[in-house]
Amino acid sequence: MKLKLKWRGDTAWVYGTCPEGKRIRESLRTKDKRRAEELRAAMESRIWRLQIYGPQAVMTFAEAAEHYVNDGGDGRFLGNIPADFANTTLAKIVPVMVRQAAKEAYPNHAGATVNRQAITPIRAVINFAHSQGWCPPIKVKGFPVVKPKKKAVDVDYLAKLRPELPPNLFALLLFLHTTGRRVGEAIALTPDDIRDGVAYISKTKNGDAAEATIVPVLADILADMPVKNGRVFGYTDPRNIYGALQNACIRAGVEYLGTHQVGRHSFATTLEREGWSTRAIADAGGWKSVRLVEETYIHTNNAAGRATDMIGTKMAQIFH
Repeated sequence: MKLKLKWRGDTAWVYGTCPEGKRIRESLRTKDKRRAEELRAAMESRIWRLQIYGPQAVMTFAEAAEHYVNDGGDGRFLGNIPADFANTTLAKIVPVMVRQAAKEAYPNHAGATVNRQAITPIRAVINFAHSQGWCPPIKVKGFPVVKPKKKAVDVDYLAKLRPELPPNLFALLLFLHTTGRRVGEAIALTPDDIRDGVAYISKTKNGDAAEATIVPVLADILADMPVKNGRVFGYTDPRNIYGALQNACIRAGVEYLGTHQVGRHSFATTLEREGWSTRAIADAGGWKSVRLVEETYIHTNNAAGRATDMIGTKMAQIFH
């Protein structure tokens, strides 16, 4: 097979037929005769290599990325991949090249950003290409990610927030702070789930049932609070919490930390500072993994009862 070079006006085109019978008519987008001949020869060579060795010998990352996006893949960040890397054939790509391309695309960004917007998209394209039989798999190590240190709060933080919060949201934060339960577990509670000062949680994230003691301060608030949406705290979707909490933090002049740091994280940190063992903290908060508690909370036997009683005493001193 030999591609023929023809001119249409002052622009070079190539014509020919591939060995499998596919006709080629393509503009080379050049007016220069030497450049046109170079492009014609390169295209002809590529077609022969494709015919003899298969797609893995000639397909570039850019071509694989196009197939990936056409197949439904996420192409948001692929346009930022350096051209030199994009034009590299898949067979030549090795992990160090991926990391170099990622840093070139995002030279002054944090590791998390480089991983999310370069390493992950490149991996996705190569994994797709591998699934199509176009290249071997490769393993690419992401860049180190510095996780922001979570903060714990005490009851003074909640005291500053209280005037700016609706009663049901303040009650929810008290429950999270004094029990260490997850926000999803809390908002799922119905009035029937609370009996004799105990919240009975039918199913936790770990799949187990759990109990959480309601401290007296919270019990008094709940007694005066009307039931909304059939739930103890009136919320059915956690997304409805965050906007109100953010606005309250602005008005109160305190840092917005979300429900996890105010609740679960502060619960564990408070107990650690009181000398609890990691095992006891895990039992009190419903963590199955002691290692997770050790690695996540920098600061551990009816564990749940002891925890809520101790924190509840401090609550009573401030809010009564």
